[in-house]
Amino acid sequence: MEVRRLQCKGCGKVKQEKLDFLADNPFYTKRFAHYVGKRCQSSTILDIAKELRLNWKTVKELEKQYMREKLRRAGKPSPKVAGVDEISIRKGHVYRIVVSDLEKRRAIWFGGKDRSEESFDLFWEEIGARKAEKVRLVVMDMWKPFEASTLMHATQAAILYDKFHVLKQLGEAMDQVRRAEYRRASEKQRKYIKGQR
Repeated sequence: MEVRRLQCKGCGKVKQEKLDFLADNPFYTKRFAHYVGKRCQSSTILDIAKELRLNWKTVKELEKQYMREKLRRAGKPSPKVAGVDEISIRKGHVYRIVVSDLEKRRAIWFGGKDRSEESFDLFWEEIGARKAEKVRLVVMDMWKPFEASTLMHATQAAILYDKFHVLKQLGEAMDQVRRAEYRRASEKQRKYIKGQR
């Protein structure tokens, strides 16, 4: 297909005609990028690349375009119930924060440079004060920076700690009590306590 190139009279630069149906990669249409993105939901990038005889980097870029378009269509998030967690993106304790809308069951934000309060503040700033005040529940682990950021920005929200971390804290408290009782017990009583949880 022939694409026109024009020299701009204003700036003197040569510009190429923009065609609505082309993807970010001009060798593929938006429709094809959509097809590749949909296929990547159920198969690996490498499998799709082999099937369509494309370079895996091309498939990855087309999938990114598909995901950007999905995010654009979904609009700005406005969660009522949010879930917060961090994920490790590589070895060496390098983290990013993931926020999900738990009612719509989808991730709505991925960011920050670590798992600090300042990084989580970026999420609240992005959705804005009005939407932050409409959040009524935030589910998180017992990480103090997440709690502090939530209390500062989403003042109406209740905080719910996930069960795993509550049970972990409870288990540690029980171990402390068990160790203290073991130290206090006589030799005969220690035989009964040892190995019991």
